[in-house]
Amino acid sequence: MDVKIPDQVKEVLGKRGIKEADVEDVVKTAESTSKKLVVKGTTKSIAKKRIGNVTVYAVYDIDGLLKKHADLESAYSHRMSLGKIVNSTDPTNYVCVSCNAPATYGHVEMEYMTVKRNGPAVVCTKCGDSWVEEFLATKTLAAAEGLFEKKRA
Repeated sequence: MDVKIPDQVKEVLGKRGIKEADVEDVVKTAESTSKKLVVKGTTKSIAKKRIGNVTVYAVYDIDGLLKKHADLESAYSHRMSLGKIVNSTDPTNYVCVSCNAPATYGHVEMEYMTVKRNGPAVVCTKCGDSWVEEFLATKTLAAAEGLFEKKRA
């Protein structure tokens, strides 16, 4: 699968310290395994993959009937490890492709630098997978990771 990355998205990747090759790996893995979310009624997907100690996410749209191209809309990452689902609360506009179940908002166990806390996520209670949305990863989780790192320094 060919992953098209527009210049403005390349700029975001650079600012966030995310490698283009890692994002391409996330998309290709998601498309071959179906481990991703899709926005209901669209071809827009959110996929993730743990690469080293970082979870890298790709937000992309599948282009064309042959599904040979993915147009990257954004990418983000976090270093928190996501654990088991704590609860499931409200419905979302996402469907878990791997089990074809509706995903919900909820909370999962998160761990960073041996500190465990519960945090918000999009969860699939059927298969037990979870994802963090971009605004949470780039704002809330990034701030929490920075605070934990300062305390350890």
